[in-house]
Amino acid sequence: MPETQGKAVEDGFKAHWLAETLRLREALWGPLDDASESRRARAEGRGFAQRLLLRARYLAEREKLDQVVGKWAGASRAVLLGLLAMGLLAGVGAALGALGDGGRSVNVLLALVALLGVNALAYLFWLSSFLIRSDHAGSWLGESWLWLTRKLARGPDAALAPRALAELLSRQGALRWLLGAVSHAVWTMAFIGALAGMLAILSARRYSFNWETTLLSPDAFVWLVSALGRLPALLGFAVPPDAVVRASDGLQALPESAMALWSGWLIGCVAVYGLLPRLAGLGVSLYAARRRLRGLAVDTTLPGYAEL
Repeated sequence: MPETQGKAVEDGFKAHWLAETLRLREALWGPLDDASESRRARAEGRGFAQRLLLRARYLAEREKLDQVVGKWAGASRAVLLGLLAMGLLAGVGAALGALGDGGRSVNVLLALVALLGVNALAYLFWLSSFLIRSDHAGSWLGESWLWLTRKLARGPDAALAPRALAELLSRQGALRWLLGAVSHAVWTMAFIGALAGMLAILSARRYSFNWETTLLSPDAFVWLVSALGRLPALLGFAVPPDAVVRASDGLQALPESAMALWSGWLIGCVAVYGLLPRLAGLGVSLYAARRRLRGLAVDTTLPGYAEL
């Protein structure tokens, strides 16, 4: 039953997308000769909105707008896959940059900031964007995806497809959520790449971890490591005990077991504070976008529909 409903939502969305694309084309270049298509729509449609969708489908097939929309949709998926691949590689690169080549001790807090700092700022910006009434606020990766797909559109008709999509989603209040889903998906792949890279290089190289400070006391680091490790510990990740944290000042040698504890703590923090919030944001965005699109309806007051 859920699969049937999902297909119905998808089919309904394609019909509305075609109708919006045709409406924009007629608004820009004048109405098309639709005598035959309108007769078919009047004969088959049970209401004005359904007749509009049928007319749009028949005219889109005649004018090959359905092929234009299909090609653009394929190109947008290719761009999204490219962004996801770039996110994965960027995550691996971030892990290599944060841990280094093993030739020197890793400052655990600086490594954590390198892996989570930009993401935390971007996530907070996305959350704060809900205070701003804008469909594009807070999801710069999603906006980049939309911009790239528009750049790939060639010809006047091809440019109508992304414009119609954006206007349709914006009227439904789903554009913000779709762009957010794209952004969260790219970040999710980045953290998957970072965790995979960390697991690979920590398994292949011997690393030593320490903390360094000029102003703070060891007690401050003990508290910070314990506080950050509280949530990962609930999922089974290791947290260095207080004695290990105090001894990891870079002035004394530590056993291999202490290095394993630091590795587990670092991986757990990246998973819990990086990957899981992005997965949650992706799930919420997809759910919200899908829910808003279930209420798709033709706005008969729009220019181009009122005349019909």
